[in-house]
Amino acid sequence: MRELSFPGRSNVLAQNGMAATSNPLSSIEAINILRKGGNAVDASIAASAVQAVVCPSATGIGGDCFAIISLNGKDPIAVNGSGIAPKKANLDFFIEKKINRIGLSSPHSVTIPGAVHAWCSMHEKYGKLDLEEVLKGAENYARNGFPIHEVEALAWKEKEGKLREDKNSKNLFLKNNNSYKFGEVFKNIPLANTIKIIAKEKINGFYNSHITKDMIQTLNNLGGLHSEEDFYSQDTFFSKTISNIYNDIKIHQCPLNGPGIIVLMMMALNEKLNIKKYNPLSFERYHLQAEITKVCYEFKETKLGDPNFNKINIEEILTDSFLDNLMSKIKMNEVYNSKKSYVTSNPETVYLTVVDRDLNAVSFINSICHSFGSGITTSNTGILFQNRGVNFRLEKDHPNVIEGNKRPLHTIIPGLVTNQNNETLLTFGVMGGQYQPIGQTHVLQNILDYNLSIQEAIDSPRAFALDGNLKVEKSLDNEVVDELKNTGHKIIIENNSIGGGQCIKIDRNEGTLIGGSDTRKDGMAIGY
Repeated sequence: MRELSFPGRSNVLAQNGMAATSNPLSSIEAINILRKGGNAVDASIAASAVQAVVCPSATGIGGDCFAIISLNGKDPIAVNGSGIAPKKANLDFFIEKKINRIGLSSPHSVTIPGAVHAWCSMHEKYGKLDLEEVLKGAENYARNGFPIHEVEALAWKEKEGKLREDKNSKNLFLKNNNSYKFGEVFKNIPLANTIKIIAKEKINGFYNSHITKDMIQTLNNLGGLHSEEDFYSQDTFFSKTISNIYNDIKIHQCPLNGPGIIVLMMMALNEKLNIKKYNPLSFERYHLQAEITKVCYEFKETKLGDPNFNKINIEEILTDSFLDNLMSKIKMNEVYNSKKSYVTSNPETVYLTVVDRDLNAVSFINSICHSFGSGITTSNTGILFQNRGVNFRLEKDHPNVIEGNKRPLHTIIPGLVTNQNNETLLTFGVMGGQYQPIGQTHVLQNILDYNLSIQEAIDSPRAFALDGNLKVEKSLDNEVVDELKNTGHKIIIENNSIGGGQCIKIDRNEGTLIGGSDTRKDGMAIGY
C-alpha cells in the first residue's frame, strides 16, 4: 500500500478488460473497442492509431512498431513492424558524399515507415472488428481536433525550432510560428484523410497509392534516396519470442533487430549479483544497475544489428560463461568506463498495453524515434516521418552499419511475462529511447523481487547510465546520489523525468486485472 500522505496514484482494477497508455484519449478508445466486441489486438491498434494523432511528438504513422501478442493459452508471438533503409542507402554513398553522421533532420534519417504495415498485418491475422471501425477514433481526432495534454505540450514547445525548419511541418504543427499550447485544440485534416484511406485500402493504401507517391516525392525533393520499390519491399515479421527463465517465471522479448535480448541479459545479471538483497532505494542497487547497463550496452553497441545481415547466437549470449565474463567487469566500489558503450542517439516513444475479457494480451510500442521524428512532414498527406535511420552506424564492418533494405538496431521493446505454461502474468513496457532495457529491468525487479504494486513499481525513482554519465531523477534520495558521485559516477540531475511506462498484471487467482500508468506522462490505465 502506498503512503497516502504523499502524492501518488492508486492501481486501477477491472475484470472485463483494461488498457494502459500514455494518453487518456488513447486508453478510452481502447476500452471503446473492447466494449464493441473487439479483442485486445483490435484495441491495441486503435489505441496506437489514436496516439499517432494526439501524440505527434512521440509517435505517428510515419514510424515503426513492435508488439508481443499473447492469445490466451497459446505461445506469445513477436511482431516486428520496423522499417528498412532505402535500397540505395549504402555506406559507399555516405563516404562519397563525405557524410560521417546521419543528421537528426536529414532525409537520410528516414527509414521506410513500418507501423501501418504491422497494424494491418496484425489485424488481418488476429483482429475481430472491421479495420474501419478500429481506426475510426484516430480519424475523428485528426479531423475534428483534440486538446493538447501537458507533457505533449512541453515536447511541442521544446521542438519549435525543429518544426520551423521544414515548410510542411511549420504550416501543419505550428500556430503563428509557435507551438500549440496546453489545452489548445489541434487538427490534422490531411492525416485524417490518410487514415481513412488506410482503413479502407489497408496495406496498399499506404504502400502502393498516391500516399506513397507523396511520401517519396517529399523525401526525394530533400535529397532522399527513397523509391516506390522500397515501400513495396516493406514487410512485417511474425515469430516466436525470445525468452529466459527468471526465478519461476518466463520473460519474453521480441528478437533482434530490437534490443530485447539486453533485458534478458540484465535480468540474468541481476539474479547472479543477487541485487534483490539490497534495499530497492539503496546506493548498491542503483550503482549495480548502472554498471550492468554499461557492460550490456558495450555488447549491444558493438555486436548487435539486423539478424538478416549478421549471424548472432542468442543462446550463447545467455550462457553462464558469457554472463560471468560481463559480471567480472562489475565492482561495488568502482565504476566501469567504456567508450564502446556510447549510443548513436537517445530517442522517445509511446508504449501501451491492452488485455481483454478472454485474457488475450498485447504489449505494443510505436515510435517516430526522436521527438517529432525527422521534423519532415509530407506535402499533402499529413505524415510526419520518423528518423530511425540515425540509429545506423557509418562504420565499415560494424554489425549495425547502414545497408540497403537493412533494419537499424532499434531501441523500442515491448515486454511480457508468463508462467512456464505461457499464461500471461504481466504485460509491460518502458519508454525513453535507449533507457528501455534497463528501465524494463528496473520495473520488473520492483514487481518480482521487491513486491511493489504495479503503480509503485512504475513510479519508483530512476537512474540511467548513458554515454559516460549517470542521469538521476530529482526524486532519488540525496544521500544515495552523493554516494554514487563519491564512487566515481558523473551525475546529471534530470530536469524533467526519465522515460515513462505502463503495465497490466493478470491476477489469475482472483480473475482481476491490475493496471498502472506512468505519472511522468499524460496517460492513464482504465478498465471496466
